[in-house]
Amino acid sequence: MKRSFLFLICALLLFGSTKHQDKFVQNDYADTETYMKARQRLIEAELALRFDAGTRLTREEEEANRRLMALKQKEFERTRSHFPPAHNFLESRTKDMINQSPILEIMKRMPKGGILHVHGLALGDFRWLVSQAAYQPNCYIYLGKEKRPVQGTLRISPKSPGEGWQPVTDLRQGSGNLAEFDEKLYRSITLGEEDLSEPDIWEEFSNCFRRSFGLFNYDHVYEGFCRKMLKDVAEENVQYVEFRGVLDGIDEILKEIQRNHPEFNVKYVHCGKRSNDHEQVAKSLNWLLEQLKANPHIIKGFDLVEEEDRTHTNLYFINELLNARGEAEKRNITLPLYLHSGESNWVENENLYDAILLDAKRIGHGLALVKHPLLMQIVKERNIVIEICPISNQVLGYIPDLRNHPAVTYINSGLPIVLSPDDPGIMRYTFSYDFYVAFMAWGLDLSCLKQLAVNSLLYSAMDPEEKNKALETWKKKWAEFAAWLAAYPLN
Repeated sequence: MKRSFLFLICALLLFGSTKHQDKFVQNDYADTETYMKARQRLIEAELALRFDAGTRLTREEEEANRRLMALKQKEFERTRSHFPPAHNFLESRTKDMINQSPILEIMKRMPKGGILHVHGLALGDFRWLVSQAAYQPNCYIYLGKEKRPVQGTLRISPKSPGEGWQPVTDLRQGSGNLAEFDEKLYRSITLGEEDLSEPDIWEEFSNCFRRSFGLFNYDHVYEGFCRKMLKDVAEENVQYVEFRGVLDGIDEILKEIQRNHPEFNVKYVHCGKRSNDHEQVAKSLNWLLEQLKANPHIIKGFDLVEEEDRTHTNLYFINELLNARGEAEKRNITLPLYLHSGESNWVENENLYDAILLDAKRIGHGLALVKHPLLMQIVKERNIVIEICPISNQVLGYIPDLRNHPAVTYINSGLPIVLSPDDPGIMRYTFSYDFYVAFMAWGLDLSCLKQLAVNSLLYSAMDPEEKNKALETWKKKWAEFAAWLAAYPLN
């Protein structure tokens, strides 16, 4: 029975392939002109499958696109010896090449819509964190011999946390070079070129979190960091953010930001840790159900985070997830899932199956999806959105050359995707860099960029009324951007 079914599927695929061959491939071409017409029909047929096939550009946008693509061609020529998306973003030369590009400046100015995949405080400026938190008189660093906490862990505490902890102020004063000392602190809580030789980049990435998050114990530091983080992202032309994890106590800060950026807003997707046990995830889901009832306009759903290949799978928590879904139904509320799934190079990673069966609204990363043709088809049919984080995927070792990112296949196959930065503060960049590498490496044009921005609002967790309002605001900003780009000098 199973073999018969597989044969049927193969036959249907072969039949589809034959139909396309009959439509485009001819046994004989009368002349070169006939061949070129057939070739153009084939190209147009493939473009009709692309995720932005329904996007239409105005005349002004077409002129803006013409200029943008001319600049892109110049960028190809400028970066011929070192094409940034083909090299690790942590390399100094790669980042320097991008920083010199007019394309990056255009991406910074472009209205990006929303960020739908970012991990809480990892969106912020960690250099600011060093300049503020590490100068508090009660800031300590762990330099002891024990493996936990991690060497270099920073913590603000009313008194010394214990053996092995030393005041940062004393160490800085005795360093002989204050700027160099602060730079070492910054490097210890972020990823950079010096980490390329690390045998396990995921472990070092996790250690950055472990070393830095004790700095947020002090309210003044936490509030200042959040204020700068939200201000920076709003000024980079992002109007909406969905944080993985809940940021407590930022309501007043958000109101401050909204005075200059009235359209700006944030919401949250609560997270359970894959390294947790059943009881801990069950408690996390129970807390979420209470919040979905009490704060449905702010708290929007659930995710499981941490490295997929070395922690528990979606299936491991299936009882907790199904029980929570059943409890949500009893309480007459919905439990949206936005699950990290397929952030892996292994075809054996099965999290995507469960994300689909559990009716996840969006899938985080989905790198392994390209290895599952049937799942890709289901994702497309069910309009499940893939949250793509290109620079993060490269830095963490999944896609060394971003020209080979599976997002290219998703885009050209018509799957809905959004672009997101994941953990930019720890990886020393801001969201516009993700747009740069995607634009340069994936064959995108202005139509694709426009669709990415629209998708980020359309597929957000906002209520329908909020989405419509956000889209209207974005359209006005986009029209201003297109007018500016249409006059952009090419010399």
